[in-house]
Amino acid sequence: MTEAAGLYVHTPFCSAVCPYCDFAVARGGGADRERFVAALSREIENRSGRNEGAFESARFDTVYFGGGTPSALSVEQLGAIRRRLVGTFAIDPEAEWTIEVNPEDASAESLARWRELGFDRISLGLQALDDRALRFLGRRHDAAASRECVERAREAGFRSVSVDLIYSLPGFDAGWWLETLDEVGALGPDHLSCYELTIHHGTPFGRRRDAGRLRETGEDERAANFVATHRRLAELGYEGYEVSNFARREADRSRHNRKYWRHQPYLGLGPSSHSFAGRRRWWNVAPWKDWSAAVAGGDSPVAGCEKLTDHQLLLEAVMMGLRQRSGVDCAALERRFGTDPAAGAAGQIEAWEKAGWLRVRGRRLEPTLEGMARADRLAGEWRLP
Repeated sequence: MTEAAGLYVHTPFCSAVCPYCDFAVARGGGADRERFVAALSREIENRSGRNEGAFESARFDTVYFGGGTPSALSVEQLGAIRRRLVGTFAIDPEAEWTIEVNPEDASAESLARWRELGFDRISLGLQALDDRALRFLGRRHDAAASRECVERAREAGFRSVSVDLIYSLPGFDAGWWLETLDEVGALGPDHLSCYELTIHHGTPFGRRRDAGRLRETGEDERAANFVATHRRLAELGYEGYEVSNFARREADRSRHNRKYWRHQPYLGLGPSSHSFAGRRRWWNVAPWKDWSAAVAGGDSPVAGCEKLTDHQLLLEAVMMGLRQRSGVDCAALERRFGTDPAAGAAGQIEAWEKAGWLRVRGRRLEPTLEGMARADRLAGEWRLP
């Protein structure tokens, strides 16, 4: 493997499960967390079960602790996991180390100790800066904690501080959201991830929607909110380099997440984690106890695997390109796959350019803001030759 790879570690635990969440998360006590760390150590030793061959000689330059809530683990547990990773994999000394954290866990002492462990980038799950919105979202922290943890993370010396926010909340208007962006901009994080609220079947919000007790924001309103978000954050000095991600500087963009968007290799460890190498993608069992039992029993924790064709890879590359400000580099994709991805979509491209959704710059197709708001639709209508 010649490309540097990314390493993802999934922590399944949360102190409470938010009503909108459909991730592989669970509440767990101290014994469960010890059991998880032991199983994860064994999976690391096995190099992702029986799929280690793709990464035997890999060099990793990003490590991302996500979840769930990695900050639900003790500093000692996180340190043990980190030592096992460094002792097992070839991790670049200058690798980007990211940890996701909830504000209620982000005391000055905890932040300092996470920084001492080697995490240089922190992602803070604020979700909102308003107590009413936080209660609606089922979060356990208040607005004051949201503000304080950004300031404390900066004081702890993290190279890059990122915050997560959720918008298009039923009952909260566009003016409220723009005020939120202004307030978070004043706090000065280096990076923001802004996600539209998605209501999934089977979640508490999904059940409330299906019962007619929760109104889902309409498509037109969501598109307007999307464009307003990018425009306001641009005014505040944040470039929207992907549909949901914004950074002050090139150096503050998530190096790890770009691996997902660019078909670069990544290895996932822990329940529900995904891995990708070449044209193979595989994923682990989602329920953490099932994953743990498989690892403890010496079995593979892998739940499924697919081998992608050139056609599938090319279509994915187009889809991910439409979600990024840099767009679709048709020349690069033709060199990679031997097929011009635009050859079968000339009519659509011309129509989208006239509609103001795409800019054609030579052989690069760059989505406008209105185009990025419709990225999934454009990808669905794209016709490969």
